[in-house]
Amino acid sequence: MNRVHATCCALLLAGALGGCGVPTGGAPEPIPTSQVPYDLASPSPTATGAPSADARLDEPRVYLVAEDGALVPRGRSLEAGPLEDRLDQLLDDLATGPTTGELTDRLSTALRPETSLAVDELSDGRVTIDLGGDAEAPAGQESRRAVAQIVLTATSLPEVETVLLTRAGQPVEAPLPSGELTSRPLSATDYELLLTPTASPTT
Repeated sequence: MNRVHATCCALLLAGALGGCGVPTGGAPEPIPTSQVPYDLASPSPTATGAPSADARLDEPRVYLVAEDGALVPRGRSLEAGPLEDRLDQLLDDLATGPTTGELTDRLSTALRPETSLAVDELSDGRVTIDLGGDAEAPAGQESRRAVAQIVLTATSLPEVETVLLTRAGQPVEAPLPSGELTSRPLSATDYELLLTPTASPTT
């Protein structure tokens, strides 16, 4: 996210096993490159990183859940425009969930599929995000990850410092990593603990 390399190895192995005669004399002669099938004479490709590489700190990011329970950033390209429009785009990407490539990398989200995220107000580095949708809110550790995903994603834009969550215009008591509930504006530092693997990622 190499099967070509594995296929090539299999072809070479089959060729080696299929050879019945062993030369009894004479110096070995190189095979012309033009006679080597399937570009086997080409250098083996070097290993590359996963398609969904870690995002740079200077680009907009969504935060997703890795297999070990840690939240990891993935970069997103946004159209130029006012902050509210760019933030709406970023939150839409988060609510949509992982891309096909990110799913291949076994990344997931704690947000329910029906969740919607709307920018309600922007003022002095604080954004109010209204939570919508009919989905039942996640519980336990998943609820903390879901809130952390929203806060970390929104604050990946340098103009955003804190996030206030509401539902139908009313403040939401959001869980901190400790499980404590708070209705105050939230910052990225509140959820730094969830950027490291947890002992029980599936809880």
